[in-house]
Amino acid sequence: MDVYKTRPDLPPNNVTHLAIPAGDGQLDYLDLVSVLRRHYTVVLACVAVITIICATVVFQLVPRYTAEASLILDPRKTPQVLNVQEVLSGLPADTEVVQGEVQVLKSNSLAEEVVKRTNLIAEPEFNARLRSSTFLTTIVQPVYWAVSFIQSLLNFAPNAPEPDPARAELVAVSQVLQEHLDVVNDGSSSVLTIRVQSENPKLAATLANTYASAYLDAQLDAKFAALQRANAWLNQHMADLRSKAEDSDRAVQIFAAQNNLTLDRQGTTVTEQQVSEINTQLVLASADLAQKEANLNQVQSLLKSGGVSAAAQVLSSPVIQNLREQETALAGREADLATRYKPDHPAIINIKAQERDLDIRIGAEIDRIVGSSHAEVNSAQAKVDSLRKSLNDLQQNGNQNDAIVRLHELQREAEANRTIYEDFLNRFKQTTTQEDIQQADARIISEAWIPTVPSYPKKLRLIGFAFLCSLMLGVVAAYGLERLDNGFRTSEQFEKLINLPVLGLEPNMPKGEPPYDIVVSHPVSPYAEAMRSIRTALRYSNVDTPPKVVVVTSSVAKEGKTVFSVSLARSVNQSGGKALLIDCDLRRPSIGKLFGVETDPGLLAYFDDGADESKIVKIDSDSGLHFIPVASGTSNPQDLLDSNQMRALIDKMRTVYDLIVLDTPPVLSLSDAGLLSQSADATIFLVRWGRTPRSVVSSALKSFRTTGGKIAGIVLSRVDMRSHARYAFGDPHYSDGYYGEYKSRDVN
Repeated sequence: MDVYKTRPDLPPNNVTHLAIPAGDGQLDYLDLVSVLRRHYTVVLACVAVITIICATVVFQLVPRYTAEASLILDPRKTPQVLNVQEVLSGLPADTEVVQGEVQVLKSNSLAEEVVKRTNLIAEPEFNARLRSSTFLTTIVQPVYWAVSFIQSLLNFAPNAPEPDPARAELVAVSQVLQEHLDVVNDGSSSVLTIRVQSENPKLAATLANTYASAYLDAQLDAKFAALQRANAWLNQHMADLRSKAEDSDRAVQIFAAQNNLTLDRQGTTVTEQQVSEINTQLVLASADLAQKEANLNQVQSLLKSGGVSAAAQVLSSPVIQNLREQETALAGREADLATRYKPDHPAIINIKAQERDLDIRIGAEIDRIVGSSHAEVNSAQAKVDSLRKSLNDLQQNGNQNDAIVRLHELQREAEANRTIYEDFLNRFKQTTTQEDIQQADARIISEAWIPTVPSYPKKLRLIGFAFLCSLMLGVVAAYGLERLDNGFRTSEQFEKLINLPVLGLEPNMPKGEPPYDIVVSHPVSPYAEAMRSIRTALRYSNVDTPPKVVVVTSSVAKEGKTVFSVSLARSVNQSGGKALLIDCDLRRPSIGKLFGVETDPGLLAYFDDGADESKIVKIDSDSGLHFIPVASGTSNPQDLLDSNQMRALIDKMRTVYDLIVLDTPPVLSLSDAGLLSQSADATIFLVRWGRTPRSVVSSALKSFRTTGGKIAGIVLSRVDMRSHARYAFGDPHYSDGYYGEYKSRDVN
């Protein structure tokens, strides 16, 4: 008989094939939701515990307040009355300068100045010496002293000076203040935000405003110090420069006197003045001579060509112009008379005579002009020659020229020394004037207000963060528990990992009435319905020849196989069938104790004296179930169970009963179940829900396979149906809600 005809996909000789993966590693969305549904209590516990602890700690923290003061670096330069940009130039508003000013605000010197101005040494929050000792400091302080002592030994210096206690305390308070300070720049502007944190909101605002004012004062002090250094340096060098200027001026006067050089107010000699004046006159005279020679040459050239009347000197002469006008008038009258008279007419002859007279007068005037030009050229030449002779006479005195050159060198040196001295003197006056008009390169745009809401701790934010972290930790814990869960929870796991069908689920009933009694007292209860479902699945495990003899076994003890065997057999009787329950656990029998009857005569009596079957069969008064108990104490149980007598008994009972249930020991403990399976039609293998490890089930099935036993399917025993609902929504055997209706109506 092949119990797998209804499962053609399962090979008959591979009923114990186990493929348990270490972990899928990739769960789909529904698997993730299922894991959370199964372990939601763990998630809620993590969330509740961690969130409550965090909230408790947060509310125990001392609140701190943050005050903000804002400065802006003013790129405009300080108003300059005089030109001293080299000393007092303003700050450029670039990124490097802004970040540099941020570091200035965080500097040790500025922190010490703020501590001094606000007397922060007297504040216990910033001065550890004034704080009262706590339990934690009582523990930590000796450790700190020990570490400091060891460090002092390792860094021992023979002649190291003792630190000043007051200075050490100031430095310590300043360091604490720097830890409470934060200077922020948004990177897109020159605004610096000073943030100071303190347990006292008023003190926080005071510190922020003090930082801003101390920073501005530090800028002014730096500029004033620069001015003082510049003034001191200028004052130190001006005496030497003044002495050099006076000495160089004196050298010029002495040299001029020694060489009989008369100097004017501008320091120029008389000879130089004369040479300069003669040069000027010579240049003008030469130019005049050249002009007059050019005019003369033009007239002479025109005389040769006969066009002298077109010369510029001739045309510009008033006499020539008058004579030309008269000539033009005569020509007009002659033309008028020529139209009325003949050429020999007296009037025309008279006009001709007048024209000849005008030509003679024009020629005489031209000759006079030419002669005058010769005279002017000669006069200009004489003047040029005279000036040139005078200049040569002045320049022939070579010794005096060398003295003048030397004098000029002395004058230039004196002028240079005088210029340097005057420049230093002007710069000294400028820097001295600027001492009283300095402005800082930054200004306060927002003073710090006293904060009303603490900036630390952010209670809602921290508690919300703790909630999210605890939720994540809970989810991780849930998945960790899921991975550590090595038991079987759903029928799908069996069919997927072991390739065996699941006949059904045996619900775990609460303490009180035994489950096998519920089958009788509450026939429509969840437990009774589960037994009927398992019977139906068993019947259809082989449609052609439904199994009549069934072995009930498990991997290990305490999986509920005896209770299941009794319940299954009683369920058959309650449904109108006839069932026989045989206790085949000859070492630890329990059927007799369960029904409260004597175990003798029982199954052993049948083997010992061949008693009649009717004498060893007991009847359950509550359900009418027939059962055969057995007494313990036999020395060869396997031989008895594998004997011909046992097989004969089973074969004989087949004709009488609809179902014979053989309650056998666990597979991993004994091989009795495997031996009996040879005489049975099928085997029901019980696995306790969520408790029996998968490796144990695998080993038990492998052991059962060696005997050639035939397994009809698996039954998950003692199933917590409510928990199973979280594991196996959609499972073919999921019916918690359905069972719940009947349970509430009939059982209770």
